[in-house]
Amino acid sequence: MKLIDKMIKKGFVLFVIGASILSSCGKKNNFDIDVSNVNVDIKINRLDKELFEIDPGNIDHELTGIIDNYGEFFELYSTRIITLGNPYEKNFTGLMTGFITDYTMNKVYEKVMQVFPTIHPIENDINNAFKRYNYFFPERKIPAIYTYIGGFNQSMVVADSILGIGIDKYLGKNCEFYDRLGIAKYLQQNMNPENIPVDALRAWAITEFVYNDSINNLVNNMIYQGKIQYFLKVMFPDTPDSLLIGFSEEQMRWSIGNEDQMWNFLIENKILFSTDYLTINKHINPAPFTSGYPQESPGRASVWLGWQIVKAYMDRNSNTTLQELMLNDDYQKILTESRYEP
Repeated sequence: MKLIDKMIKKGFVLFVIGASILSSCGKKNNFDIDVSNVNVDIKINRLDKELFEIDPGNIDHELTGIIDNYGEFFELYSTRIITLGNPYEKNFTGLMTGFITDYTMNKVYEKVMQVFPTIHPIENDINNAFKRYNYFFPERKIPAIYTYIGGFNQSMVVADSILGIGIDKYLGKNCEFYDRLGIAKYLQQNMNPENIPVDALRAWAITEFVYNDSINNLVNNMIYQGKIQYFLKVMFPDTPDSLLIGFSEEQMRWSIGNEDQMWNFLIENKILFSTDYLTINKHINPAPFTSGYPQESPGRASVWLGWQIVKAYMDRNSNTTLQELMLNDDYQKILTESRYEP
């Protein structure tokens, strides 16, 4: 059995989800800032390219250089992402040789290089976003960023000062590999190169601003996710809202047109303060549509409502800084002070 087939049997993990493009609706946010003097210069390290360009006949020497250069991230990659084990063990070179010479993995690498012959446009978008991040959060770390081929496992991995991008999860929604893997179409919709910058900043934000689950109900999750969406809009002020949340053009139109009906449904059915784990997941996790809403609704439609609540809160509290918002874990207070009325 080929190595990739073994990985497919283990399943895959989607850490974050992207979206299609639609023009933003509503007024422009209030974070029009100048970051030209912000000292952030991100260079994305392409482990995917370096690893699959190794000469198998000289792997001992070349792999040693990669292990030295990539250090902690390579350990994370080899042990947690492709699960080959500790790179310092005696049998590791043989295992890695099998990985980089596997027929299917090489076909994946060929596709990666077709889609990503250069990473510069994505690098530029991520760099600009982290400049804005550094402007608003100057005391926080800027991660080192890496791309990798992970056998279609995690889209993103985050560790201390590390952000890894599973580039084989962004080959385009019509990539033939995704159908072979059995990945649902509603997930494939967002597996495009343009989703990478937003997904990367979302993954980083979720680890930097952790959910306070002391009262774990649906509305608190909606508002927390709404804060993440608001953060993303500040990091990518010119990016369409649909790309920020993961909706198609039709799904965005549906959400805007049915905002009040969704909100009334949650209230009338006493779901808003539900602490049921399955109910919460059905409203905030990716799905073909949001449970309880019509099938025309997008998955995570309740997250979109949470975003509108946070927008209303920030509009009514114009002196609140982005840092204050992201550190505010009193979700009920945000709801109350937003006076949200769709």
